[in-house]
Amino acid sequence: MDRYLNVVKKYLNYKPVQYLLYGILFSLIPFLDIYFSFLTRANISLLTRVMIFAIAALGFNILLGYSGQVSLGHAAFMGMGAYISANLMMKLNFPFLLAMLISGIIPMLIGLLLGLVALRLARLYLAIATLGLAVTIQEIFKEWDWFTGGYSGIRGIPRASILGFEFIRPQHYLILVTFILVFFAIFSYNFLSSKTGRALVAMRDSEEAAQAMGVSLFKYKLIAFAVSAFYVGVAGSLYAHFIRFLEPTYWDVVLSLDLLAMVVIGGLASIGGSIFGAAFIQMVPDIIRKIPLFEGIPNINFILTGLVLIVMIIYVPEGLSRKFSALFYRGKNKVLLKIKRDTKGAKVM
Repeated sequence: MDRYLNVVKKYLNYKPVQYLLYGILFSLIPFLDIYFSFLTRANISLLTRVMIFAIAALGFNILLGYSGQVSLGHAAFMGMGAYISANLMMKLNFPFLLAMLISGIIPMLIGLLLGLVALRLARLYLAIATLGLAVTIQEIFKEWDWFTGGYSGIRGIPRASILGFEFIRPQHYLILVTFILVFFAIFSYNFLSSKTGRALVAMRDSEEAAQAMGVSLFKYKLIAFAVSAFYVGVAGSLYAHFIRFLEPTYWDVVLSLDLLAMVVIGGLASIGGSIFGAAFIQMVPDIIRKIPLFEGIPNINFILTGLVLIVMIIYVPEGLSRKFSALFYRGKNKVLLKIKRDTKGAKVM
């Protein structure tokens, strides 16, 4: 019996298994809501946005947290994925999964091409170059009527469907997005645990030391940029089929800064941190807008998010994910120690 318990404990400590279990447990919320209706449509919409932006933040974290590269142009890749997926399904009748895959591959390829030039720059200059990229692509979105609908945008984007099952209910789409996030979290764990992931971390910690160990900086920077663009492109596809309306002004620098804030607040180089950060950036503004004290104050959510970001950098530089994990394990150890002492005292009596 003990042998089986040890095997179960071993698998439960394996991160991919934990991600899968978390995904299943979280999916019970929208599944039960179908029958008991305890969530509002706004709540489901908010949770879906959290899952979608967690995928985007996870990709951005691979670039910033694991490889140490700063980009302010990822909103452009997300918008690119959204428009590609919408056009493939509306104009060419592509199935949803294929459209989603292509919406990640094309930004990845464009990211590779741009990275050939941009990644030769130092970190600060890379941020400036990607900022210019974001502004340029957003202007293309505004002017390319055939592809993006221009300022009028694209309406009536088809809902996601797999094998004939159309995700009409918002609860069903939330479950779908949750398991796509779980898949990307598992893939990220395996990717970052591989030789490539170790090279990225070595490069982030010290480029000189990484080069001395034979790590090709340009090669691995390019890999990080490409993988990150793929994640963000897929997130854009999921966003398009969730909102079902796209307009070019959404894909601006503010969105790129939001992705940066998600990673910093949630925790750099942390898969769980990407999810924590996405939840924070998506939920906090929604909560703030409902507080009577802040009603009527323009852009109060941006102001408070900025203040929180400053406080996080100063007082919680490790991010919310690691902070909560440390508190959880500290509390768990105290409880286990108390149980052990009580058990020992009972035996003595």
